[in-house]
Amino acid sequence: MKIWIDITNAPHVHFFKGVIRELEKSGHEVLITTREFDGLTDILDMFGFDYYVIGRHGGATLEGKLLMSAERMYKLSKLIIEEKPDLALYKHSAEAPRVAFGLRIPSIGFVDNETAVAQNKLILPYTSLLIYPMAIDAYELLKCGADPNGMRPVKGFSELAHLYGFVPDKKVLRELGLKKNGYIVMRTEPIKANYFNGDSEKSILEGVIPLLPEVPIVLFPRIESQRKRFERFSNVIIPEHAVDSLSLLYYAKLMIGAGGTMNREAIALGTPTISTYPGKLLAVTKWLVEKGLKFHSTDPVEVARMAERMMELNGSYRAYIRSIVSGFENPMDVILREIETYEELGTFKTIKIGESTNASDARGYIGLDERRNDEK
Repeated sequence: MKIWIDITNAPHVHFFKGVIRELEKSGHEVLITTREFDGLTDILDMFGFDYYVIGRHGGATLEGKLLMSAERMYKLSKLIIEEKPDLALYKHSAEAPRVAFGLRIPSIGFVDNETAVAQNKLILPYTSLLIYPMAIDAYELLKCGADPNGMRPVKGFSELAHLYGFVPDKKVLRELGLKKNGYIVMRTEPIKANYFNGDSEKSILEGVIPLLPEVPIVLFPRIESQRKRFERFSNVIIPEHAVDSLSLLYYAKLMIGAGGTMNREAIALGTPTISTYPGKLLAVTKWLVEKGLKFHSTDPVEVARMAERMMELNGSYRAYIRSIVSGFENPMDVILREIETYEELGTFKTIKIGESTNASDARGYIGLDERRNDEK
């Protein structure tokens, strides 16, 4: 089969890299489309993927988003009409599902942000099979137009798929002048996102940094104005180019993030994590907090206290995180099984809401404890 994968955000490269590799191994032809946004092409190049660049991000305004999305959908349509894929695959793409629906191409979509209501209303009504974390109340997705007969919950979270083929590499530590377990990683707020409703001027992390021990902090800003606000801190390192962020998170003492993806990547790797996201929390975030896998607060003093506590209990807390995460279901495996089912039967295997899933299949998930022992 020819399978079209639309990648519209930097983390989606990591989400789909294992799917792409496994599909290619199985003899499928993979067509990748992307857009100009947040270093996407650099990351795709890093993995050696071939792709088409169609359109760009519309910026922070509704007018810009609308115009760029409409333009991108038009250009995508022309390409997909010519390429004629058998199946479409995407994660939170606003254009791919509508193009696929218009051309009667069956589609598999993954959604893990129920608060992105506007975007979800452009995605869910046109998606043949919707895969989503079971932490999300299915009713929130049904309200946005999801087909109740085309939904498949996953006992896990999307970032587990990011670990496909992952082997920790200390090269990034040498590049940034860091020592293993001797630094903290931070990520700023997603202020350009349509769903973001926090303060777009000042980051919560600005109040946290002065309260932390004097250790190196590797910070990933999203836009230039955020970069400038953190340059005044002497212990903050801001990478000038794309780096091996998974290895960086793996060897970090702690992750403190005002977003979502890097926080969940850290948890998947067993690294203690604090969320400082200032808006409405995702269902997945609440679920991870309830399981004791992450802490959330927007109070700088409270964050600093918990950071110190997590660093003190680092080894035992890492072991706890990994023991819980090892029982989760990897969405990459679910997607590959659904593609196999579609190829064989011409349909998807959905699971009724509330029906249990088998999380024992962990293909593509690195046994972190084993990897740690190998390093020793």
